[in-house]
Amino acid sequence: MSHWQLLGLTADADERSIKRAYAQRLKTCRPDDDPEAFQRLREAYETSLAEARWRAEADDDVVLAPLATTVAQHDAPVLTLEHVEAPAAISPPQPSLEEMGQWLDEGRERQVVDALRHWLASEWLLPFERRQQFDQHVLEWLESAPNWSAAFFEGVCQAMGWDETQGLLPCEYWRWDRLIRRCEMQAMEQTLRADLARFDADQIHGQAAALLLKPMSDAQRRGMADYFTGLDWQQFSKFAETIEYQYPELPERLGLKALDNWRDWLPATSFRGVYLFLWIALAALLIASLLSSLYKRDGVVVALVPLFLPALMWLGMKAYEFWSTGAVFAGSLDVRLSHWLLPRSLYRQGAGLLVLRHLLPSAVPAALAFSWSGNVPWLRWVSPVVVFLGTLYFTNAALRGGKPSMWTRASRAIKLKMGRLPWHLLKREGLLVLVAVAAMAVWVYSKMKVVV
Repeated sequence: MSHWQLLGLTADADERSIKRAYAQRLKTCRPDDDPEAFQRLREAYETSLAEARWRAEADDDVVLAPLATTVAQHDAPVLTLEHVEAPAAISPPQPSLEEMGQWLDEGRERQVVDALRHWLASEWLLPFERRQQFDQHVLEWLESAPNWSAAFFEGVCQAMGWDETQGLLPCEYWRWDRLIRRCEMQAMEQTLRADLARFDADQIHGQAAALLLKPMSDAQRRGMADYFTGLDWQQFSKFAETIEYQYPELPERLGLKALDNWRDWLPATSFRGVYLFLWIALAALLIASLLSSLYKRDGVVVALVPLFLPALMWLGMKAYEFWSTGAVFAGSLDVRLSHWLLPRSLYRQGAGLLVLRHLLPSAVPAALAFSWSGNVPWLRWVSPVVVFLGTLYFTNAALRGGKPSMWTRASRAIKLKMGRLPWHLLKREGLLVLVAVAAMAVWVYSKMKVVV
């Protein structure tokens, strides 16, 4: 392949076309990635440039020779080298780098991107060393500027030719990863600001962000959460997990404070523990009461008692649904009573147990336990207390169902740390070969027999 084919030009290309073709190929051929290819490209550039300049000088000689003859024939003065103006040196484009940095600090992002494109189209950046220095200047802007948007970062990457998928990065991976994280945090911040602004405007949209970040009373937060849909809870959980695991500094940037016990506000996943406890406790109570009464010899009745309890519990569940609907309308009163009467560990700022919504309904199975205790004195007083406290315990456990276990939190932390490791290095063939050789060495060593 000739030097013209390597640059993608014909043999009659001029100096300007050669420089542009060279600059275009520098974006995909870097000395740190493929030194041999870069050396071939550099040699082709220098050879083509020298040939184009020689051809241009030869053309000038052919044109100037007849011109000199004609001038001599008319006795015109002959121009000497002192009268020929030398071509002006190429100067850096305008605006200057300092002025563009000031624009970025002022938030004039569109002007900065346009200025970058103007610089990249100039001949000043054709030398590889200058282009590297220019990349580092732009990189330092992005790292030091206090605020820039995700759209600006994407525009800069497109203009500069930076692409992580193709390995075209201007810096080390850990610096690039920090910029990507900042870009993602900027996008999340803009989303939260927009949702909070929409909530301030109509009190309808953006409720997930408002429940998490807006300062409000326990009654107001409880009233908002009671009317959340499944989509609202999904958005609320996404915001909360993103802030907790990825951007804990984001609430401070917004000038707000995130809800500490946001997991307590997630809706209960299931009340099966409550139903199972009531079925076992009431069935055991009825069997004990029947065995101690006149019907203790009727085994059929004793065996059928647990089978009738699920139907009774289904009726109680439907009755509780009507009761909880009415308790929602009295939510403000319920929150105030619960704040006064319940300990903080159960109340949890309105996200835990409530007097009207949970304590009073728990008294119904306790009253049934009292009435079914028969004539056994100790059972009459012990069973209501056990049923009441057990119902409250399992209800409280169900309301805390959104809080993950210790193992879940540990696995999430490990996955987050593992995700930040430079896995992109595995794409390089040299490291893959090294891993393969190491694995083969371990396998051979394990198969070796010990020679005594």
